[in-house]
Amino acid sequence: ASAIASATRAVPEPNSAQYGQVLPDLLKKGILTSGGRAFVLFTAYSLLNKMFAALEQPLRAQNIALLRQGQENRHQLLNRFRDDVSSVLFATDSFWEGVDVPGEALTQVIIPRLPFRVPSEPVIEARVEAIDKSGGNSFMEYTVPQAVLKFKQGFGRLIRNRSDYGAILLLDNRVVSKYYGRLFLASLPECQVVIGAAEDVFERIGAFLAR
Repeated sequence: ASAIASATRAVPEPNSAQYGQVLPDLLKKGILTSGGRAFVLFTAYSLLNKMFAALEQPLRAQNIALLRQGQENRHQLLNRFRDDVSSVLFATDSFWEGVDVPGEALTQVIIPRLPFRVPSEPVIEARVEAIDKSGGNSFMEYTVPQAVLKFKQGFGRLIRNRSDYGAILLLDNRVVSKYYGRLFLASLPECQVVIGAAEDVFERIGAFLAR
């Protein structure tokens, strides 16, 4: 098995208005780099739906079918993805783990945002509050480790057996701009890591997959 992990610099922060403006183009270029054959793993349905609406027609014009979680049941959706090797699947929470697509149908996993959980969820809110009350740092002791675990699970969709290969593309610049970003990269199994401008990253992924 072999893999390349790539992260883009100079992309706006995910919470900024500019991020939503540049993301469709970045996703399209990333998807075209692998000729489809990709999962795009979102952390929220709202962003998934917005990107699906923006990209369904442009990708269809490139003969790439865009599938979306919720169109049909999980089993049928995965079968469609496996059968159409140039398709792309936009998915969220439940597809980050426990999904097995070995072989040529899946050669790239694109992660638009690091998978931080929403702190307003009651269970998370209670855990965070308990850590902070005891004098701890809930962000570094709970929030970041949980996101790192999810990130590793997302990467795990890519390499399922010894003959698998592929690329993981991260479009969240916090992995290089924030002090905790190194924890995400350090969690990955041994692979090439490329960090650079978007066009350089796409070029490196394309060259890797062409091999």
